Amino acid sequence: MFESRYIYCDSVRVPSVLTQIADLGLGVEILFESTEDIWPQLRWENLLELADLAAETGVPVSVHGPFDGLNLGSRDSHIRSYTLEALAASLEAARAFHSPHVVFHTGFLLQYPPKNAARWLDQFSRGLDDLLIYARETDVRLLMENTYEPDPSLFEEIFERFATPSLGMCLDTGHAACFGRVEPETWARRFLDRICHVHCSDNDGRDDLHLGLGQGIVNFRSILEPLGRFGNDVSVTLEVSAEDAVASRDYLNELIQAITAQDVS
Repeated sequence: MFESRYIYCDSVRVPSVLTQIADLGLGVEILFESTEDIWPQLRWENLLELADLAAETGVPVSVHGPFDGLNLGSRDSHIRSYTLEALAASLEAARAFHSPHVVFHTGFLLQYPPKNAARWLDQFSRGLDDLLIYARETDVRLLMENTYEPDPSLFEEIFERFATPSLGMCLDTGHAACFGRVEPETWARRFLDRICHVHCSDNDGRDDLHLGLGQGIVNFRSILEPLGRFGNDVSVTLEVSAEDAVASRDYLNELIQAITAQDVS
């Protein structure tokens, strides 16, 4: 339970901090913050060099795909096409890193009126269907991350359309706490069978501050406990600053130990 634990880092900075991450006893979640790092030409030489470096330092890798401005459900066909290509490239990168998954954002905008939201969902579903073909070919799982969604309804509709195990969920505790209109644990309980990765960061309930664990209002135990009891293999990434890395790692380790001990007793 929660055996794989990572800390996130922008792909550009990863080579300079891998040793420190190894010393923390964590893996690294590589964030491709810009599509320039993987598309329109996948820079295999750089990626394979980084993959070798991670393997040499004994640091497992999780991959977070690019997301800024990307949208599989966009009305603009060029944006849809570019999004598909960029996310497909991130799946290839994940295969090189031996990452079990790629985390991605839906790109859904809350400002869509109902009619446009329905049209977006249909377009998104067509794009996701194509992307899942790449996921199966690379043997890498796609994980949708909750971002600005106020409640689980959109994810419920998407998962109803896609029953495939190639599509799972990444639950972001910080996003659920500051953007959601339901308690964060509602997400955990609703998608117990889909969640296989969790992003952990804290905040004040208003802004996505990426505070260290225990510094804000997020009740991590209420989120992680039902996932632990369900028994799926769930990994965790700390989305915190380098300054908060040690304290957050210790907080997480102690919390998981407490949950495990409770389950045993």
